[in-house]
Amino acid sequence: MKKLIRLILVSMGFLFILVKSQAQVDPNQLALIFSQTSNGGTARITGIGQANTALGGDVSSISSNPAGLGFYNRSEVSLTPAIKIASTSSDYLGNSSSITNTYFGMANLGLVLNNTKSDKVPGSWKGGSFGFSYNRINDFRNEVNYSGTNIDNDYLDFVLDFANTNEAQLGDYYIVDLPYETFLINDYSVSPEGDTTNGVWDTFIEYASPDSPVNQRENIITSGYQNKWSFSYGGNFGDRFYFGFGLGIVSVKYERETIYGEDRYPESILNYFNLYEKQKITGVGVNGTFGIIVRPINSLTIGVSYVTPTAYTLTDAFETSLNSIWNPSADYYYGSISDFTGDQTAGDRFDDWNYTLSTPMRLNTGLAYFINKNGFITVDIEWVNYANAKLKSSETNFSDENQKIKDMYSSVINYRFGGEFRSGSFRFRAGYNYMNDPMKNSDEINRSKTTYSAGLGYRKAAFYIDMAILYDTFKGKRAPYIIYPDQEIGPTPVADIKYNTTSLVITGGFLF
Repeated sequence: MKKLIRLILVSMGFLFILVKSQAQVDPNQLALIFSQTSNGGTARITGIGQANTALGGDVSSISSNPAGLGFYNRSEVSLTPAIKIASTSSDYLGNSSSITNTYFGMANLGLVLNNTKSDKVPGSWKGGSFGFSYNRINDFRNEVNYSGTNIDNDYLDFVLDFANTNEAQLGDYYIVDLPYETFLINDYSVSPEGDTTNGVWDTFIEYASPDSPVNQRENIITSGYQNKWSFSYGGNFGDRFYFGFGLGIVSVKYERETIYGEDRYPESILNYFNLYEKQKITGVGVNGTFGIIVRPINSLTIGVSYVTPTAYTLTDAFETSLNSIWNPSADYYYGSISDFTGDQTAGDRFDDWNYTLSTPMRLNTGLAYFINKNGFITVDIEWVNYANAKLKSSETNFSDENQKIKDMYSSVINYRFGGEFRSGSFRFRAGYNYMNDPMKNSDEINRSKTTYSAGLGYRKAAFYIDMAILYDTFKGKRAPYIIYPDQEIGPTPVADIKYNTTSLVITGGFLF
């Protein structure tokens, strides 16, 4: 239970949560983070908005709809590196800031081994292909910075309210222990007359006000990925009916580091403090993918794919530390305490926590219409019910967290559109991908994610090279702590954050 409490505590101050804007995640938020995956794939499929449920003949089908392997009549190998430029802009207490980072990685690699029958062999069975692929379905790499001056409240207001409301004792909550060990709070209150009341948490540090402003700042760095390794087979009946099935193994690594700090005005007894938190989640999951594609007429294909729930086994590690740097005037309050040296540091690391997570199934349908040999247009519709995610652990009861998942998240319909125009050996592509808001109550935030894409390709009989560029954008909010109305010290401070990502994806492939 203590492990569940500490995860809940670290997220208490982080309202209006969007996947990339919260601090250390608690389990119900984790369920959403690992459920919002993309199809990924080659530059060709990326350029058309990842809409390939009804398409075949691309290594992306190995992961998304293995029925597409039935379209192959040769073997193929391809490699897809990617460059990601991630920018975030923030507005906090009237102060704007932004940061941009560039990341490199591998988006996809695939191998198709074809075993089709010759057209001279009688019968409707045409054979099929085996496929193996690596696919990045989630990329957590990003960074957020925000800062601003607060004259209404500060982090210690939140800590003291929490400590007194819960009648906290030392050793109960690290959120109280660390400020105490660094002299930011005391386990007694002193009245103006000098009377002391034990058991009431207080502080000697000046509260935020117009006369004692507090500069608040935070840096949040996320890293990690979800990678899917797929092993699939797709077959072909009469060039009219295609089927496929596959096994997916998903590796997970999610890391988040936050440094939240407050700088005091020059006359304060405290110069500044920094609160550091780090969470690392690793694990592996397994799922299955099944799909069909039918061609009722030569110019039209219709596809359906079903991805089973992914069953993850996860390990969660969390550590935190707090350091406070003091003005020499603090000796007036703490000089008689031998442990007080002016620079104080305290930390804690919790035992690793193991639990399982089942993310929801995904159902995709798609249409592709081919305009002779001049190209095609295609559309996908995806249904996902995020409320079906489920947590389980032998160490604690997740009934409350699972109920939160049902209460917070909803089922959504996502859309993907794309098209390709062909001119000789050249291909020109464009796409649109819309992921709907997964939250039942939006709190005036539209959490949907929109991605625009365009691509260019060059194809010959034995090789090809494709390029795609993507731009996606979405918004979030971030609150470093909670101020409740009954505290009457102003509202909870909130940072408005906008995320913009531009990615360049290049695929090179050979047919043999």
